[in-house]
Amino acid sequence: MEGHGIEKYRDTDLIATSVTRSWSLLSAEIRSHEAGEIGAFAPQNGSITQVIRCDASAISDRASGGVRQEVAARSGTMWLCPAGIREDATRLSVDFPEVLHIYLPQHSFLRTGADGISSFGAQDLRYEAGATNPALHEMAREIVHELHEETSSGGLKIDALAMRLIRTLARDHAETSCFRPPVALAKGLLDRQRLNRVLEFIETNLESDVSVSDLADAACFSLFHFVRAFHLAMGRPPHAYLSERRLDRAKQLLAHSETSLIDVAFVCRFSGQANFTKAFTRTMGVSPGRYRRAFR
Repeated sequence: MEGHGIEKYRDTDLIATSVTRSWSLLSAEIRSHEAGEIGAFAPQNGSITQVIRCDASAISDRASGGVRQEVAARSGTMWLCPAGIREDATRLSVDFPEVLHIYLPQHSFLRTGADGISSFGAQDLRYEAGATNPALHEMAREIVHELHEETSSGGLKIDALAMRLIRTLARDHAETSCFRPPVALAKGLLDRQRLNRVLEFIETNLESDVSVSDLADAACFSLFHFVRAFHLAMGRPPHAYLSERRLDRAKQLLAHSETSLIDVAFVCRFSGQANFTKAFTRTMGVSPGRYRRAFR
């Protein structure tokens, strides 16, 4: 899934992107921006932009619909932009070596109505500069970490994060209030029959892309309720459980087959062998190659 970065930021350097990842509810990229002007643009996605690294005192100046926003930018400075507006040219006073761009397409908002969010879409996000919400900043850090350190269940992890992100935006950063008290969780516990359906779905699809929407559908739950209910039932979030099962699958293939490392990486849903090797080594303490040699 792509955002609008390739159209809006065509003259910037791309450092990292989720394009090759199985993220279904948001996309993200890290870009390097030179001082100067970013042309006018009408985004089709809601977006969050955050400075990861800025080495000098900087000013960012942007405007839309007669509303001008000028902020002193530094590492951590964050901007929000709704879909569908026309944003005039943005001006940067200095180079920004690393900037995170998060894109939220309209279809991601359509799955949130059952958990306290009423009629909140990508176009309802507040046009805001210098957003300071700690929850948003923490989720941005998680996205940056996943971009740099891919995990085997990253798609599922980011899907769940997208739901938290949209809920936070609806509560704290909507142009008009669209938040209502959530349905009590007590009516949504994950019983054994539903849990078994979810676990069977995971086992059947270990070698396929699995989204949190897929698992919620298997359980007949809303996205928000499913993530919380699964955590209560299994003691860990769905992406952590999926990572464990894919790691077990990787260990089995390494120990008992001649499957190449690159194919093991793809089977376990990594975008490449390098990211698989880093993740496997981080978890197991040894590289996949050394692990395989121990069984020869």
